[in-house]
Amino acid sequence: MLRSILVLLTLVSTAQAASWTPSFDLRVREEILDGVYHFAPEPDRDWVRVRARVGLAYETSAVRVEARLDNEHRHLRTPRREPDFDEVIVDRASLSWTPSPSTRWTVGRQDILWPGGFLVLEGHPLDGSRSMYHDGVRIVHDAGAWELDGAVVHNRKRDDFVLVDDVERALTDADETGVMLRAAHGSWALSFIGKFESDPDDALEDLGTLTLGVRRVREHWHVEIAAQHQNGTVRAAANDAVARGTGFAFAGEGAVRWPLAGDWTLETGAYTYSGLDGDLRPFRTPWGRWPKWSEMYLYSLIGESTPGRVHVAAWEDLAAPRLALERPFTSRWTDSIRLRGVVDAIWSPSTGDPRGVLTELALDADFGHGLTGHLLWERLDPGAFHDGRHGLPAIDGPVQFFRWQLGYSW
Repeated sequence: MLRSILVLLTLVSTAQAASWTPSFDLRVREEILDGVYHFAPEPDRDWVRVRARVGLAYETSAVRVEARLDNEHRHLRTPRREPDFDEVIVDRASLSWTPSPSTRWTVGRQDILWPGGFLVLEGHPLDGSRSMYHDGVRIVHDAGAWELDGAVVHNRKRDDFVLVDDVERALTDADETGVMLRAAHGSWALSFIGKFESDPDDALEDLGTLTLGVRRVREHWHVEIAAQHQNGTVRAAANDAVARGTGFAFAGEGAVRWPLAGDWTLETGAYTYSGLDGDLRPFRTPWGRWPKWSEMYLYSLIGESTPGRVHVAAWEDLAAPRLALERPFTSRWTDSIRLRGVVDAIWSPSTGDPRGVLTELALDADFGHGLTGHLLWERLDPGAFHDGRHGLPAIDGPVQFFRWQLGYSW
């Protein structure tokens, strides 16, 4: 499919007067994980990740053609290993057509992000922060009072269009075929997602999910809820329980922002994802497996993996009230600085046990001229859920995560 798209892109770009826009970005980050890999013989990790992307876009009033190459390699310092410069992949290869000011079609490899990213954002969570694309066809149409956003996607478990190195890396748990539709009207948005997963390695049984969502956003608050019907076999994390047949799951999140004195803002909110509890099933977010709630805790969830499925960023059987405090600053060295502190008191809906208290402190800076950076520290003080009683590797004490990052885009 992608080969045909690339040929089409070439034909279109040479058939009209070209207006070209090159792009380049580089991101360097070091992540130190203190005890986060509690399920491994060596619980600590320290790695430097370097991601470089280079792209070229062609655009007219009705057509946009974009191609971008991507490489992210990591240098593992603890435990020390020889550097592996990893794959060079096609991160974007898309053709967009705008037949009218109100309609845009996009075909090929593209990023699809729904506001908030609760249900749709990450196309393949198992490759970390390297890329997040979907392969498919998308239409966005402004019908006046309503804005429609629909897509049909097919994401392979392994990318068959790798330019350099490993084509055997798993990007997600199974081959995924899905249909998504989002209809927004004023402050309301309704969504429908149908998704079918089929594992080419037969490590997992087929699974189909239908997800209905409602989201409302106002100036200082938002709320989103989703109900899901599942048809197939689901392996829940706790106790490696297996639920067969059909069942329902649910998830939701919301927050209220409170302006305070001195440019401070307080956000109070909560989120919940069902777990396996009687007839209730663990919620399988369609494409929401990314660091929405925590950069650190998504790694801890690997310890809850089940046969054939890596639970990294698998937000299920989780619930928490959440407090966040932030304030922007300015200085002579930066265009903007933002300080943020967050506290989550996480628990397991299926067992009723506390998962622990997660705290976060972050500093984000924009230095201008395309240069950005941040510092991030997170700490988990584990609760009873992580004491080993549920058949999962225990977390014996506090674990921490630290990251610094510099990025440049042009």
